[in-house]
Amino acid sequence: MNFISKETITSVFFLTAFSLGFFSQSEAQETSISGSVYNLEDEPVSFATVAVYDSAAENLITGTQTNQSGDFNIGLEPGSYFIRISYVSYEDYEEAISLFEGEKRDFEIIRLGQSAENLADINVQAQRSQMQLEFDKRVFQVGSDVVTVGGSALDVLDNVPSITTDIEGNVSLRGSEGVRILINGKPSSAYSNGSGALRGLSANMIEEVEVITNPSARYEAEGSAGIINIILKKNEDKGFNGNVAAGAGHPTDYEISSNLNYRTNNINWFLNTSVDYRADPRSSRSYQRYSSADTSYIYRQRTNSEDWEVDGNIRVGADFYLSYNQTMTISSTLDMENGEDEREVNYTDLTINEEVIEEVRRFDLSEEKESDFEFEIQYENIINEEEDHKLTADFDIDFSRESEYSNLRETVEQVTGEPLLQRTDNRESEIDYRFRADYERPLSDVSKMEAGINSSYEYLENTFAAEEKQNNEWMVLDTFNDNFTYNEIVNAAYGIFSTRFGKFSTQLGLRLEQTIIDTELKSTSEGSKQNYLQLFPSVFLNYEFNEQQSVQTSYSRRIRRPWSRMLLPFSSFSDSRTQSTGNPNLKPEFGNSYDVGFLQYWETGSLLTSVYYRHTVDEFERITRLDDDGITRRLPINLSTEKSWGLEFSMDQDLFDVITLNANANFYQSNSEGSYENQDFSSETETFFGRLGLRWDIMDGLRYQAYMRYRGPRNTTQGRRPARTSINTGFAYEMMDGRALASFSVRDLLNSRSSNWVVEDPNFYSEQESLWNSRSFMLNFTWYFNREKGE
Repeated sequence: MNFISKETITSVFFLTAFSLGFFSQSEAQETSISGSVYNLEDEPVSFATVAVYDSAAENLITGTQTNQSGDFNIGLEPGSYFIRISYVSYEDYEEAISLFEGEKRDFEIIRLGQSAENLADINVQAQRSQMQLEFDKRVFQVGSDVVTVGGSALDVLDNVPSITTDIEGNVSLRGSEGVRILINGKPSSAYSNGSGALRGLSANMIEEVEVITNPSARYEAEGSAGIINIILKKNEDKGFNGNVAAGAGHPTDYEISSNLNYRTNNINWFLNTSVDYRADPRSSRSYQRYSSADTSYIYRQRTNSEDWEVDGNIRVGADFYLSYNQTMTISSTLDMENGEDEREVNYTDLTINEEVIEEVRRFDLSEEKESDFEFEIQYENIINEEEDHKLTADFDIDFSRESEYSNLRETVEQVTGEPLLQRTDNRESEIDYRFRADYERPLSDVSKMEAGINSSYEYLENTFAAEEKQNNEWMVLDTFNDNFTYNEIVNAAYGIFSTRFGKFSTQLGLRLEQTIIDTELKSTSEGSKQNYLQLFPSVFLNYEFNEQQSVQTSYSRRIRRPWSRMLLPFSSFSDSRTQSTGNPNLKPEFGNSYDVGFLQYWETGSLLTSVYYRHTVDEFERITRLDDDGITRRLPINLSTEKSWGLEFSMDQDLFDVITLNANANFYQSNSEGSYENQDFSSETETFFGRLGLRWDIMDGLRYQAYMRYRGPRNTTQGRRPARTSINTGFAYEMMDGRALASFSVRDLLNSRSSNWVVEDPNFYSEQESLWNSRSFMLNFTWYFNREKGE
């Protein structure tokens, strides 16, 4: 497959611009009223009722509610009307108006005064809590997180309860890597699979993170452990608003970002950009020992590398308010990455008595490039906002391309002669189409139904070529040369019924998904075909003791499909002694999740306690094997079953009006049973994850924040991992009457985020330790447009 050309991307950009202009012109003749509702303290009044009556103020014609920013927009026919804007504890605003054809009446700012009888009861909360605890999800507000300013999406996830990340960037939820990562509620080829792209997504572009541990049938069934939904910033305030930020850090890290919007009556333009340059020194070492009746040997390995990369992304689009209840959003996103990695690997071969036999040095200079372009159209029709009756739909298309070129040189210290010269060329292209539609409708005052469909198609092609210089000529290494294609189609439909009876409420859902996967290795025509139709039910039962206390029991069935790189049969080439490969025969894993939670609110905090159990069939497990050539190989396999259970606490508490504590603790135990090629890989492990966060408003405009995380030791299928503790901390100071914010943060204060593990087999022992300098310092400055102090 020839990948999308520059001309094609240019055409799609042109289509985006043309579409934006078309919808802008199509609405030019609409008659409408709009405005923003504020209180006397210049704070927006969200969800105020805007009612439109006939000229006699007797018959209700239409209406809406203001959004989070206090804005409203209503399309009307020409004529005379009576407008009434109301909100509990505020005085009503009333006005008679007349509209002619094509008139767009902008009330600008309408201020509501507090009603005298309720004035004493008003309690205005100055700041939204950083963490909202709910049964179906936990929401982490990134904007108030000092520590992650100027960082990446991985830095953000590292501070979110229930989530753990390691130094390689792998993301786990409640101890399992079977987690689905979404961007704005949808999968993205740039971010969903693997962690590399998450390092390139700036934290300054993220509004909040939703953690959904037991998703309902409304969500795609992918993600056996749950879903992490990263929501990007998009302001909708009237006029020109937003911020620009610049930061510098050590090790080398420079970033410039912006989040801007310009809102007129019927259109909201938004622009998010970020450019980041970073350079990281890294090192690691390992020890391998093999002994059998025929042969025994040992070798040590030490790796030093220096890599740099430039990440840039831009997201531009507009919300078109087609009428008071219909919105269409058109947007384009472009992500680009360019980097270089210089690596030196030293091998020391030893006898079983650890006497040196020879030393080998391998140098690898690689250049990597990656680009991803996405075009998206979203439509929302709020048929009746008060009754939660709405229809939403979206379509997006995604093109991505990656390339990596490497030049390698290997020398043996004890041997004279020409060094071994090799080079590789690895290219990958991908295209994705996705469509989704969701419909919600109330059936009565206590019952509601939801239904939806979605379809996705993914095509990926990977080409890998390796050559070696022999007699001054480059010769092809057939073992490593091949072309791999991957096709995936997922079609789904779901239905949900929810109702309430007394203090009980329940939700029953059923999702049907068809998956078709076709892979092929071109050189041998080998491949696999999978076609399966599966049902994924979900059940939720709530009981509300009172407004502060409630309990929920839930169940869902989930799937974790092997993503394309897990199926790629190619070996990594830069390390000649340790190689990672995919497994074309890998099957999906299925999980059944059960959860019982108790949620307690009080005036100054909240507590969520959960007991969970997960049973997984055909669980993915990456194992380490030593082949006959002495090469250590890591590959994913399907083990038979995994049973895991745990107890989790999440809490936030305000202290003394200036200090907020939030904590998360997860006691986790897992048993895995299975074998591969007549070797037993059963294991038992239990561990503990803990997180404690503190926010201290030291004085007006100055605040301090710190997180401490602990991951206990745990056994793995073939060995063990030691415990790990890390601390992140930072200060932020608001200045210039709220128009600027300066922050300084230190991530991994103790420089303790190493990644170590041990693998033990009867004839094989491997010990690996990363020595990366993960401690980093970041100084960031943000300038806000049209922002008042305290917002």
